[in-house]
Amino acid sequence: MLMSVSNIVLNNYISIYGSNAVASYGIAYKLDMIPILLSVGLSQGVAPLVGYSYGGNAIKKMSDIVKLTILYGIFMGAVFAAVFMLFGKSLAAIFLQDGALIEQTAYFLNILCLSAPMLGVINMTTSYFQALGKAMKSLIITLLRNAVLFIPGVILLNYLFKLNGVIAAQPVVETVLTLICVFMYMGDLKSNRR
Repeated sequence: MLMSVSNIVLNNYISIYGSNAVASYGIAYKLDMIPILLSVGLSQGVAPLVGYSYGGNAIKKMSDIVKLTILYGIFMGAVFAAVFMLFGKSLAAIFLQDGALIEQTAYFLNILCLSAPMLGVINMTTSYFQALGKAMKSLIITLLRNAVLFIPGVILLNYLFKLNGVIAAQPVVETVLTLICVFMYMGDLKSNRR
């Protein structure tokens, strides 16, 4: 539900800049969903192993699993970011024929993909808290990502940087959220070792 609300807000702000901006963002966002969904799949896939290790009081093993998954997620995101930056125009040309739209879509994709490496941290931290049965901490991350940080971020960045700011809202918010996730994870890990 929060993703829908945040997307409505985002699309309303993008629509201020015309239908071409909406079309370009729509295609860039769909391409950017590939690393997002792969990162979610990776982090959700290891969640049972994290929960099993936690339940067996194998905290070191659990920590190693989380760290390795985060590293895989960061690497995967970095690969996608590099591909999108190098081949953004070619990927946009699969969906579009208009040269100006292709340029704008590739530009938007270059901005959006900056957050791809951070997905490994954010999604794994969310799955980590879910696996440990700490739903409130997982919910806090989701609320921060899709409402508390994102919606004000879109409004503020639109005010400061117009369309570029609106598009940059995702990587800016996810950079801040990555730092929050690291602190939340490290704090929780210390409490688990006591």
